[in-house]
Amino acid sequence: MPSLTPSLLFSQSGEGTDTTIPEVLRRPMIGESPRYPSDRVIGELGQGSAPYAAFQYANTMMSALVSGVLDSFRASDKEILERCQASLVPVDPSRFHIGGGRTEEDGTVSFLVRFLGRDKWIAGELYLLNRDDAWYLDDLVLEEAQDLVEGKDAYPYDFSPYERFF
Repeated sequence: MPSLTPSLLFSQSGEGTDTTIPEVLRRPMIGESPRYPSDRVIGELGQGSAPYAAFQYANTMMSALVSGVLDSFRASDKEILERCQASLVPVDPSRFHIGGGRTEEDGTVSFLVRFLGRDKWIAGELYLLNRDDAWYLDDLVLEEAQDLVEGKDAYPYDFSPYERFF
C-alpha cells in the first residue's frame, strides 16, 4: 500500500499556496485585464465605480428584501421596497447578487441586481440618491420573473482566463 509523504500533501489553509500554484497562474498575464466574479445575467458583481457607502446601503436593502424585514427603513424607502416585495413573491428569493455599480449623469447611483429562488429568478436595477450625506432609494425596477432552466440556456457561462490551467 503506497504511503503519502508530507511533501505530496497540499495546504488547505492558503499558507502553502505559494509553493503549490505558481505565481504566473494566480495573476493576469500581460495584456489581460483583471476579472472579478460575475453573474451570468447582470455581469460583474461588486461595488463597481459606485461610492462604497451607496454599495453598503444597497446591500442592506437587498438583504432586507430577501429576509422580508423592512422595518428599519425610512417611510419613502419602505414604500418602494414593499411594492417590490410583491414582485418577488413568485420567485421566493433565498439569495441575491448585486453589481454593476455606477454613477449616472443625473447624480443617482445605480446597481444591477438579481434575486435567486429555488425555481425562479428576477433581475432589475436599483437607483439611489445622495441627499445631505445620506442615501435614499430613488427606485427599484424589476423585470418579469424567469425560470432558472430558461436562464441557463440563454446565458452561457464564460470561464475566467485564470482557470486556463485548471
